[in-house]
Amino acid sequence: MQGGATIDFVTVCFRTELPLLRLQARSMDRFLDPAGVGRILVIANDEDEAACIAAFEAIRPDWGRHAPRVEFVRGTSLMPLRFRGPLDRLERAWVSGPRCAWRHWRDRLMGKPRTVYGWALNSGWLMQQAFKLYAARRVTASHAVILDAKNFFVAPVGAGLFVTPDGRARAAMVPPIPKVRIWAEASARRIGGALTPRETMPDSTTPVVLRTEDFVAGLDRIERAVGPLECFFARRSAQSTEFMMLYAATGGGNAAWEARFAPIEAPWIYHLSATGPGDLARELAACATRAEPILALHRRWLFRIGAEDRAALSRYLVGRGLFAGEGEVEDFLAT
Repeated sequence: MQGGATIDFVTVCFRTELPLLRLQARSMDRFLDPAGVGRILVIANDEDEAACIAAFEAIRPDWGRHAPRVEFVRGTSLMPLRFRGPLDRLERAWVSGPRCAWRHWRDRLMGKPRTVYGWALNSGWLMQQAFKLYAARRVTASHAVILDAKNFFVAPVGAGLFVTPDGRARAAMVPPIPKVRIWAEASARRIGGALTPRETMPDSTTPVVLRTEDFVAGLDRIERAVGPLECFFARRSAQSTEFMMLYAATGGGNAAWEARFAPIEAPWIYHLSATGPGDLARELAACATRAEPILALHRRWLFRIGAEDRAALSRYLVGRGLFAGEGEVEDFLAT
């Protein structure tokens, strides 16, 4: 790319999402152009970090030609040791220990199946927001692309999908639904920022692209406002979200924001769903005429689909060259 732009990819994951991470890894090997790719950072957000890192390491071969670029990171290693004062220290002690220590006992008493929680038994969904932000200080490339484990590539992509030739980060701009506008306004208030009124704002879902300098500056501003992020998202985030906080911290749509970000020229991701039998099969069939190079498949759909949808998913993944045969896909779905 012009200007020598490079990209570090960031995915936060826990053991329950391992099949999705494998799919993402295989799709990177198949479709992601190595030119311009720095590192692939996979961050463990898991109650048992050692087990999570070991599970990640076992699937390193799935990244294929990108395997040497992959770095597995303990989420706790990203947490800063500096605090604004004694209350931050007390809150960290509470969130990292007794706050959620009862969860497995409760699940057993209620007869629930074993659940893998996020760091220190906190909500995985809340903790992954903190780790996505903390990743800013581990990025060494000129830009970062934040993914979810549910994202995977289905067509050739390069750094140019995410960064313009003049170095601006691309952003998927959408008319905000009321819920997203609430998140954005709450996030701005939390950090003492303001949003510029506009008809569109960045999509609240991955991929999210930032220049590293903006990512780090945004993280610094957020931390100054709310303190340790793992504590904020565990207890105090309310309607705030990580990406809307970053949006507010990087200008909230003002002229300075527009100078650093560029709207994407065409949709880059399609979100699959499977609310009823056959839904996923129909959506995958429609993908034959769709142009988005990235798909998203949430684990709640992946782990619950019936025989018709499983067969359709197997055919699709084999057809995209992500698996050698449908039997291999069945083994993958069984992991």
